[in-house]
Amino acid sequence: MLRLLLYTMFCLSSIDVAAQAAKTEMYDLVKKLLDDSTGYENVGDWAVKIPVKWKSDELKMSDDTAINFYRLGIADITIRGKTYLTSGQKAVWNIMLKGPRMGYTSFSILSSTSNELHPKFTIDSLFGNKPFTSKLEKSCDGNSAAGFYFYSLKLAKKDPAYIKISWLSVNGTTAIRVDCFEVRTRYAAKLDCAN
Repeated sequence: MLRLLLYTMFCLSSIDVAAQAAKTEMYDLVKKLLDDSTGYENVGDWAVKIPVKWKSDELKMSDDTAINFYRLGIADITIRGKTYLTSGQKAVWNIMLKGPRMGYTSFSILSSTSNELHPKFTIDSLFGNKPFTSKLEKSCDGNSAAGFYFYSLKLAKKDPAYIKISWLSVNGTTAIRVDCFEVRTRYAAKLDCAN
């Protein structure tokens, strides 16, 4: 009986801890989610240990072949140390890992709208003076209401990747979306410019 009580208390405390995702810096989250450089093609571990409150422990299957399987979660993200607000509350950041059943090969991070976020968010706006190298591959920034920047990205001890930073602004509020792709999943990046 005591074991059952202790097991129940452990489970309930684990649920409470999981319900509160710890604050994390955008750069650190992206770095953690990118594959380590090993000289071999890798996929990310679906059970990656990151400060995210997962909506489910199970993988979901998608009808979209660019996604295949996915896992959804919510994170408390800062950008260059700043927490953004939406209507006086912390902005919610949604995370989606995507890939084949064996592991994720791309991921997306999407903010809720905020009047503190701004259009034309660049990789320097996102990562600041953290160590990285990047090259702008394509831009679509002729319209401040919607657009993107698409970069090749290299972080130390990580495989090369591609990152698309896009924005959508309506009525003075902006949502930011960050999509990261491995070299072999770059084809899934939507790079049509609507301007």
